[in-house]
Order: sequence, then structure tokens, then C-alpha cells
Amino acid sequence: MKNIILYILLTIALGTGCFAQTRFNKIVDLDREAHHILVSVTPNDSVYIIVCGTDNYEQPDDRRCSLIAVLDSTGTCINKSIVADNTTDVYENDFDQKIVITNHGTYKYIFVKEWLGAYICEFDEYLDIINSRTIYFSNDSSLVNVKMPGFTNIDDYLYIPASTKIDTLDTEFWHPILYKIDSNNNLIYKKNLYLDNSKHQYFHIREAHDSNLIALGNINSLYNLKWLVSKIDTAGNIMWHHIYGRSGWQNGYEKFIAPSPDSCYVMNGIYPVCYNSHYQRETNNAACIRKIDDNGNLLWEKIIKNYYYAYYNGPGMHSVECTYDLYVDDDGYIYVAGQGTNYTGFAGFLTKLTPNGNIMYRRYYTPDGSKSGPRLYLNSVKPTPDGGLIMGGYTYDSYYTADEFGDYFQQPWLVKTDMDGLDGLCYTELPELTLDVFIPDTVCNLDTIDCVVNISGPSAPYRLDFSTGQTIENIYYPDVFVPKEIGIDTVLSGELLYQYTETVNEATIKDSAAENTIARHYNIRTPRDPGEHQLAITLSDYYGNTKTIYKDIYVNPCHDLAVDENDNIMLSVYPNPATEYINIAGENIAGIEICNLLGEVVYYNGSVVPRRDATNVIVISTENMPAGSYFVRVRMENGKVVTKKIVVVK
Repeated sequence: MKNIILYILLTIALGTGCFAQTRFNKIVDLDREAHHILVSVTPNDSVYIIVCGTDNYEQPDDRRCSLIAVLDSTGTCINKSIVADNTTDVYENDFDQKIVITNHGTYKYIFVKEWLGAYICEFDEYLDIINSRTIYFSNDSSLVNVKMPGFTNIDDYLYIPASTKIDTLDTEFWHPILYKIDSNNNLIYKKNLYLDNSKHQYFHIREAHDSNLIALGNINSLYNLKWLVSKIDTAGNIMWHHIYGRSGWQNGYEKFIAPSPDSCYVMNGIYPVCYNSHYQRETNNAACIRKIDDNGNLLWEKIIKNYYYAYYNGPGMHSVECTYDLYVDDDGYIYVAGQGTNYTGFAGFLTKLTPNGNIMYRRYYTPDGSKSGPRLYLNSVKPTPDGGLIMGGYTYDSYYTADEFGDYFQQPWLVKTDMDGLDGLCYTELPELTLDVFIPDTVCNLDTIDCVVNISGPSAPYRLDFSTGQTIENIYYPDVFVPKEIGIDTVLSGELLYQYTETVNEATIKDSAAENTIARHYNIRTPRDPGEHQLAITLSDYYGNTKTIYKDIYVNPCHDLAVDENDNIMLSVYPNPATEYINIAGENIAGIEICNLLGEVVYYNGSVVPRRDATNVIVISTENMPAGSYFVRVRMENGKVVTKKIVVVK
């Protein structure tokens, strides 16, 4: 009887909560006769609503259409509907533009009728249009920008940014306007957001922390495109605006902006890193993520570069490395979806960053689970009710191979993961935690050696603990992704890096065994006592996993412990030269003073003994000590003072 009850309970749990544990990676089976570009996926209870740009051969002149579909928790289509017009093209909105779910359970979305305006549609649960209206940009279609406006919903009001040439003397001059629409699709206002004499537009708009609006766009003067962010109140007045980017460069296009729980905002896009031609107007772009406070002040920016190795011309930098949608969770962690390249080709990716912009992991996805394939796009990432993530994109329409993805080319693609990026296909489990450190068999006592530490695993931050008492904390993935052929400390040059050279001294090596490997130089402290030793090195990751490796080394007595002949005081100050730390080994120490050659005190501790590590060694940071020579004066408990000279190098 208990077994029957247990079976019934399991059946109920699985039947009602299957969405809670679902993970998948699949191409959505809609209609292989048409091409579909998925631009957004919106979770709603146990279903997903996707929006695609598509074609419809039943329309006159093969006009462009849009598609909306409801999928179940496994990504299977339940219902779909084509949004079309007999007289004009109907375009999907921009990437990441979510469906609005109204208070009475209907779906609302704004499509774009080319050259005419915003086409507001409200759908019932069966995806039938129950209400619609076109908000025309102007009476003269030649004055309308064809770029698709984004929109946001605040208290059942829709806010739509668009661009216009109206009221300007220059026919090439654009400036933004803002529409406010009520729940019945009535126009409340149309506001001119003219700033100055520069061409500027807004493409992405979201609700701000104070229930006003935060808008992201760009501002453009001659060959100088920059990001533009404005705070706008709900009455359509600009409260402040800020501009971000490098002067004299085309700074790439912004993508999206999202609020973070610390009353700040995170935005992403692309950023020019170098010229790739002698014309010096085409740039190689890197992914760019910026964080600003509620007043628009820049807190940090992250430039993520992705290098590759082409056998015909050597090292280069991928121009397709770009981020699309981003999501910031309740703890401030940032999840960015986009299109990039792994070791062997193109793939969609998910990158997780800390609230301070440090990279914690990067996962690559393809619809067939392979390492790479033809061009793939992941352009939407959203949280799901089960605490995971849903990502949407599409496969590339290949003109070369007809059977790629089983003829599913340019079709919607969904990847459902947990917060660790596991999808059950490309990632069935977290990567293994691995560590490798090269240390010479023979070293000197009281010394440090420059070693390359290779780390790969599920997620940063990583921590290294050495049996010598040394600890290295907060090891994150760097913002460069470099293939194995390039390696570390290699000068990158070539035709694709015209007027650009960089030495990579820390890199993420990507190969078939480990896609994400941190390779970094560290000064590792050797044991103080001569003789045979076994150095234990323990690696810990974000999840608390640990891995310990052991290195057998022989320690030569290169540096004798200092002995004061009169007072028999044993004291050692090392390494010499010092880089990051000065270590002081000895007993009965009462105070320490460090002076430069001019007699200026750069460090003083006269009454409290500084902290000691696990081997009872006093560790003093040289962070605030410029390179040069110093005198270390150590006062013993008996009043004696021992002075040692040491050199600090940077």
C-alpha cells in the first residue's frame, strides 16, 4: 500500500511539476518551408511565448511577416499565429523584446509596419488577435526611420521610442520621439526628445528603479558613434543623459540595458578594439559590458576579446564576438547570451559575470551538441519560474550545405538550462575541476619561483592554497579567449590586426579537452627549510569543490637564515628581490619598520605584530611600495633592532 501511495505521489509531482526540472536543447519544429528568426522568448508559468520574423508565401510579393507561438515546457509548439498585412511588410521587433502579459492574461506585442508605424496587437490564449491599432509615425512616410522601435510596459502603459527627421533642417538628421499608449491603445502623447545638434536615437527602453524610464541608444557625429543613455520621466521629459565610448572611433552598437538590484544598470553591446583594414573605418569589435549607477556614472566596463588562429594567416581576432541579451538576477549576477566562437567554429554562448564584471564561466551551445557548427545565434536569455534560464536564438540559413541540422536551417532554437548553464545536451554535468602547475624539481629556500598555473573547472572564483601557507584568492577568467595555438606570451600580429599588437600574458586556452582554461603566471613561495619536500596545492571553486595535487621538490639552502652573532637572533627577510610580498620569519618580534633610501617610513607596525600565515611567517604587502631599495628594521622583544636591506621590483 505504501508503494502505491508513493507511486501516486511521484506521478502527481512529475505530472504537475515537470516544468520545474526540464532541461533541453532543441530546434523548435514549426514549418521547415519557411525561415524563422527568433528574436525573443518570454516565460509565462509553464509555457514559453516566442516571437519570430518569418516569411509567408501566401502573402502578395512574398511580404515579410512575423510569427508568435506558444510552446510547452519542453519547447514543443502548442499553437502559432502569423501576423501579416496585405499592403506592407510586418516586421518583428528588436532582439530581446519580451511579450507583454496583461493583467487579464492576454498577450500584447508591438510589431512594425514598414514605413508606417508601430502595429500594436493583443492576442488571446489561442493567439487570435482581439485588438489592434497602428500608431503612425507621420503622414509623410519618407520622414520615418525604418529601424524597429523597442517598447516597455509600466502600469499598463506602453512607451515606444522611435526616430524622426521632422522639425529639422537637415534631411539626414535624426532625433528620437517617445510615444505613450494606454491599455486601450489610445495615444496619450508623442514627445520630441531632441537633445542637441547630433544625430541620436533610442532603441532599447526599460523601466527605471524609480518607475521612470531608462533608455539606451546611440549618438553619432561624423565617424564617431557612441552609446547614449538617458533617464526619462513618464511625462516624456529627459532627466539626464550620458555618453559612453572612445573619441574618434565608431564605438559599435549598443544592445540592451537591464536594472540590477543595487539600483544600478547593466548594458551591453560591442566595442571597437582595433582597425582591421587600411581604410581605418572598419573595426574589429569585442563584446562590451558596462555598469552605471542611477545617475549614469560609469562604474566599470568589461571588454571581452576573442582571438583565433587561422592556418593561412596566423593569429587574428574574431569580428563576430558579440553579446545580445542580458539578464541580471536578484543577487546582481549577470548572464549574457550571444554569438561567439569556440575553438573550432561558431556557437551560441552564455557567460556569467559577478556584479563587478568578473567572468565566472562561459558555456558554448549548438543544437546538435557538437563543439561548433555553422553560424548560430543566441539572442535572448530570461529567468524561468523553476529558477533556471531559457535562451532563444536561431540556426543560420546556409547557402552551402543543405543538410545542416537535418534541413532545419534558419529555424527557432531554444536552450533551457539551470543557473549553471547545464542543458542536458552540450552540458550534461559541470566540467571537471582540474589543476596543473609546473614547478622545478630543485628550488632555493626562502625564494619565489614564477610558475604558470593552469586551472579549468565549473566556475570561478577559484582559490589556491599551498602547504607553504601561501594563498591566492579570487582567480577569475580573464577577458581574453585565446586558442591553444596562440598560447601565452605570444605577440599577436597579422593582416587582421592592422596597427594593433598585443602580448597576451594571461589567456583562456580552448581545446577539445577543456574549453575554458585559465593560464596565469604566479610567484609561488618555496619552503624555508632545506631538504626534500612535498608541496601540496589545493584548488577550490565557486561550488566548494576541491582538488589537491602534490609536487616533490628538493630545497637547496641558497639563502641562509640570518643570525646575529652577538645576540643569537635568528631572522630572515625574503624573497630578495621582492615582488608582491615581503616575508619575515623569526621569533620574538615586537615591531617592524620599513624605510626607503631617503629615510621615509613606508610601513610601520610598532605595537601589534602583523598577521602571520600558516607557517608562522609575517607577510607584508608591497602594493604601496614603489620599486627600489628599502631597509627593514625589526625590533625584537628584548629591545634589539636587526636591519636588513631588500629590493622591491614591480
